[in-house]
Amino acid sequence: MTIEAIIFDFDGVILETETPDYETWRDEFAGHGVELDRSLWTGFVGGSPGTFDPYEHLEELTGHVVDRDLVGKRRRKHYLSRVESSPILPGVVDYMAGTKALGLKLGVASSSSRQWVEGHLIKRDLMRYVGAVRCRDDVINVKPDPELFLSAAAALGIAPAHCVVIEDSANGVTAAKRAGMYCVVVPNSITIGMAVDHADLRLRSLGDVTLSALIEHLRN
Repeated sequence: MTIEAIIFDFDGVILETETPDYETWRDEFAGHGVELDRSLWTGFVGGSPGTFDPYEHLEELTGHVVDRDLVGKRRRKHYLSRVESSPILPGVVDYMAGTKALGLKLGVASSSSRQWVEGHLIKRDLMRYVGAVRCRDDVINVKPDPELFLSAAAALGIAPAHCVVIEDSANGVTAAKRAGMYCVVVPNSITIGMAVDHADLRLRSLGDVTLSALIEHLRN
């Protein structure tokens, strides 16, 4: 297998945004005396943010209308505070730096907004490694549709069959495989229980295997 590009998902792969997203909503639900079911939440991870409406679900469980503006601002404040203090996930910087050393191209493909993704990449000094970013702003369909990954590959000038995707969710793995790409899944604390057997390789952490070792494994 000839590898010419690595394409990263963002949320849950580069930065741990998914655990605080769920936990801050869980805490908000608990403050209203109801429970946000984890299995319900994880079913939407990695896909379109519009597929699950937490406000609507909260109102269904409580049986009354909530002040969405108040709830949203309070929850968002707690969420952003936690994300800002979160470190880049293990192995990510080494992998990104390694792409240049190995002569590979690097892309990021995310169902989140460009403002969110590029904002964090710039703030964390990671944009210098990235050749292309594709987000929900750039496509009609987000994951599990393959459009994001195909768009990223096209922007990098690399055929899909020569791209390796690094993902954390079932929706992301499905999108990568539909795009005809090799997929490495690295589940986080939110996605660890997902069925991701359709990934080509599962790792506990990018910190466990160097990029060079991964590429060597794929080539053999």
